[in-house]
Formats: sequence, C-alpha cells, structure tokens
Amino acid sequence: MLPTYVIWKPSTGAGYEHLAISESEEQLTVDSFVIGESEPDKLARIQYEIVLDRSWATRKVSIRHWGGQKALCLLSDGNGQWTDEAGQPIAELAGCVDIDLSCTPFTNTLPIRRLAFTPNVPQEIDVAYFSAYELTWRRVRQQYTLLASDADTAVFEYRAGAFVQNITVDANGLVLLYPELFVRERPLAASGIEVEAGK
Repeated sequence: MLPTYVIWKPSTGAGYEHLAISESEEQLTVDSFVIGESEPDKLARIQYEIVLDRSWATRKVSIRHWGGQKALCLLSDGNGQWTDEAGQPIAELAGCVDIDLSCTPFTNTLPIRRLAFTPNVPQEIDVAYFSAYELTWRRVRQQYTLLASDADTAVFEYRAGAFVQNITVDANGLVLLYPELFVRERPLAASGIEVEAGK
C-alpha cells in the first residue's frame, strides 16, 4: 500500500520536499511542495502535480513557482502523445510515457513501477525531462537496471548520458536513497506534518 505522505531532503545544501499521494480506482494524484536551491545560496519554492493512470503512465504534469507567475502544464494520453494546455501536439515528446522532474526523486518511481524488470537486464526508455526551476522540457534517454531486491527494498542502476548512480527504493518503488542528491526522511505523523503548539 502506498504511503499518504513522503518526505525527502537533499543530501547536501538546503531544501525539503513534502509529497502527498491520493488514489482512486482510475488514477493516482501526486501533489508536492519543494523548497530547493535553484542556484547556489538561492532558494526557490515549487509546487507540482502529477496525475497517473493505474499503470503508472503519466497523464498530466503541472509545475508552478510560488510567489510568481511562472507555470507549466502538459497533458499526455498515457501512450506518449503529449499536448500543451491549448491542445497543441508536442512532437518532440512523442513516445515518452514517463517523465523526469529535476527537483524530486519521485519521478524515478514511475518507470520502476510501470516496467517489468529482470535482474541485470537494462531497460532503456525515452522520458520527458522537466527542469523545475527553468520550466523547460526536453526528450532524454535513460536506462534502469535492477541490481538486487528483497521483500523490502530494491537497488537500481540509473543511467542518463554520462551520469550513473545506484538508487535504493522501498517495496513501493519510492526512493529511500539517491546518493549525492536525495535521502528519504521519516514523516512526522502518518496523516501529515503535525507539530505541537509552542514547538
């Protein structure tokens, strides 16, 4: 069963992500708030929403900068055909079922949950990569390989160009450790963040 809330922090520097997951029979909706470094010593506040079908294919992604007018929203049919909010097709992203959002480790979960993996057999995919801070997108080739797994965790090798890293995920495919980038934090309460008065 998926958790209701997930919290990540960057491995270095300032930042925080609080992610909420809601489920229905037809879809999963992910709503998250991120405070992260858009550049050295400069923090940005970002809210994003991702709508997935039950096969974990992306149907919608929206990104908004708090305190400004910058926003981005793209839609997909779940088979890799993308449009902007006006319904105009985006040919460059044709065939990209999954997305990769720069400010979060959550989007690594999407291909991990959607694809069937055989140990040590690489799977290559094209994804729609979004820069959360610049609000731009482009097509990127990525590769995932299942290295090890047990009842509670799994380790995947992730490759994108010259970048290679081993990512540890829990039984739901949610990142526990993304070395040098993100680490999972324990929620303060099962129902969300609750802090006693005066604390």
